[in-house]
Amino acid sequence: MADGAERPLLTFDLDGVLARPPLGLNLTINRALQGQPATQEGAAPGEGGWTFWERLLARAYYPLRYGGRSPLPEAAAAVAAAAQRYRVSLLSARNWRGRAATEGWLHRHGILPYLDAVHLNDSGAPAAQFKRERARLLGVVRHVEDDAATAALLARDGVQVDLIDWPRNRGLAYPPDVTRRESLHAFIAALQAEARTATD
Repeated sequence: MADGAERPLLTFDLDGVLARPPLGLNLTINRALQGQPATQEGAAPGEGGWTFWERLLARAYYPLRYGGRSPLPEAAAAVAAAAQRYRVSLLSARNWRGRAATEGWLHRHGILPYLDAVHLNDSGAPAAQFKRERARLLGVVRHVEDDAATAALLARDGVQVDLIDWPRNRGLAYPPDVTRRESLHAFIAALQAEARTATD
């Protein structure tokens, strides 16, 4: 295995990929494959310090919103499998103020030790735009996603996208670099097949 610094970077989305959405219904998938114009809303972390309301959100709202979600089947196994060939990070559009709740969830479900970093939305940009800009900055070569608009936007930038299947992301004309995966189990199987091919 190559040294960690030499391995390409693969990122995972969180909600709908590793974490089960509320009630198991992934209704927030954006089907607009042409994306949305980038907008900047809100301050970056650290600007002016934490306000009372930001502290309240971090300590009460985000743990309540995210803490009780269950992982999707084989979430930790998928991240562990990817870490055999890639450097692995989390790239989620969750608000950066929910970092403590997010990292706590990742730790409880055995995922955090495999991650080099956790990237949350500190820009105020829409989810797809945030992920595209951060993927460019980080040099992401592969990303595991559930959102249709994000998958298309990243693929048009040359990122290989593994799209985890949900009803709302079906039936769309994706760019060639988007590959549908029925589940994380199918993603793991694809990684294993690629590893066998690489050693033949």
